[in-house]
Amino acid sequence: MIMTGYTIRRFLPPLAMFGILLLPDVTLAAALKLTCGRADVVNPKWSVPMTFAYAGGDAGPVTVSGPFGDFSIAVKRSSMSIQGEAGEALDGTAKVRVKLPTLADLEACIEQTRDPAAKPDDNDAFLNARDACQQKLAPAPEGVDVVAGLRIGLLADKGDSSGEDGFVDLRLRYEGESRAPDGAMTVEPLPAQCLLEK
Repeated sequence: MIMTGYTIRRFLPPLAMFGILLLPDVTLAAALKLTCGRADVVNPKWSVPMTFAYAGGDAGPVTVSGPFGDFSIAVKRSSMSIQGEAGEALDGTAKVRVKLPTLADLEACIEQTRDPAAKPDDNDAFLNARDACQQKLAPAPEGVDVVAGLRIGLLADKGDSSGEDGFVDLRLRYEGESRAPDGAMTVEPLPAQCLLEK
């Protein structure tokens, strides 16, 4: 079976795809701006920069700018540990308006693109068709409402060689019921080349 980038990354935790992502001598109590060179590693339409700006402190908004538009997500700061390394994370969710195709257009495209031999509950066939449709459909001019979930993770630097300063896990879930196998249509871009503004 041919697996798209989404299908592969769906089964890996974000840090496993990047290696351990480390941040030298910075805590989230301070303001930061993380710029990812690519908003997604698979979709060429989203191979453009995306930024995440945080004013600092224990809680507050992260301002997101990129191919999905400009929006803010209220986050809280927390501790995290990856493979025994201590670090910090920003976590939050918010209802936002983004630049994506409408749910109806995306689902219609998926039905036309799916392998006709696939079973209705074949998650891989659905995800492969969804990813193909995201690459060819234009966003709705008025945007669409989604629930955005965000996690930004940063670890203390101990000789990192990944070339990145942090990881971003961003999920955009359409409002309303979907014909997706789990009943929810979610877009999961995978930002890469994420560096802090020095």
